[in-house]
Amino acid sequence: MWYHAFSMPPLLNLCKTAEIIEQSGIHISKHIANRTVWDTVALENPDRPHNVPGTRTVDDDITLSQIESMKPHIDESTVLLDYGCGRGRIGEQLLSGTKLAGYIGLDSSYEMLKLFRERIDRLDSDPVSPFLLLNADINNPPLKSGSVDVALVAIVFQHNHKSVTKQAVYELARIVKPGGRVLVKQALPRVWSLDGLQGQLYQIALNLLGRPFKNGPVRYYTRGEIKRLFTDFSAIELVPVGFGVVPHNLLFLPQPLQTAWQRFVASPINTFLEKITPTLLRRYFATHVDVVARR
Repeated sequence: MWYHAFSMPPLLNLCKTAEIIEQSGIHISKHIANRTVWDTVALENPDRPHNVPGTRTVDDDITLSQIESMKPHIDESTVLLDYGCGRGRIGEQLLSGTKLAGYIGLDSSYEMLKLFRERIDRLDSDPVSPFLLLNADINNPPLKSGSVDVALVAIVFQHNHKSVTKQAVYELARIVKPGGRVLVKQALPRVWSLDGLQGQLYQIALNLLGRPFKNGPVRYYTRGEIKRLFTDFSAIELVPVGFGVVPHNLLFLPQPLQTAWQRFVASPINTFLEKITPTLLRRYFATHVDVVARR
């Protein structure tokens, strides 16, 4: 099977092998949490559109845009760590069309990695790069120091408590080689927005309910917080991305109404407002801050 051909010893040598075991092509950290909220999501909804071959969604456009922005930082000599790779939204595209020295997909959800593996099985041809799937917590990865050239974090951080993210960035500073890069995409939402205000209120509610570390709710950041996260890096570039005036979500709205709000209210209004807003002012309405950090 594919995982015997491509989970190659050179990539395994980048891991703390005494801390992992292999199961059906997925290497599992002995310190991984038993189950996460994302395991539940994968089990309840294994056939999300972007997981079905031949189905195109807005996720595909975002994925291609993110891969395009990565290209100046990767080449055939790059060992890439996809930190929180999930179902393989980006990993599948990379493995099917981008030659790398190696790809490591790390995620805390074993069920998500199983879906990723199934996506790779359905590719028309073998992956063009050696790869390894690693089931581990982002704040306790079983990878050796200075083991990867580039780490990609797409969306992942926003769903974790800030203390988990802080530890994860500390680990990335350890894992990435000197001179290497950490690329953060859509993972650090801006606090100065209506979405951010709601998020802050929700976090206060979680704190009062005794559930401050709940995995899943979006956490929002100021530029100062982001800079402090990356103090162990030699250089950091902050890039405002996205556009939002009307909140994308409304607190405590039932899911069907939430979907309708996003599709018929928030998305069209924000799209219109973005078109009429002068380019120099759009950064003040950015939804996220992307990061390029050099070790």
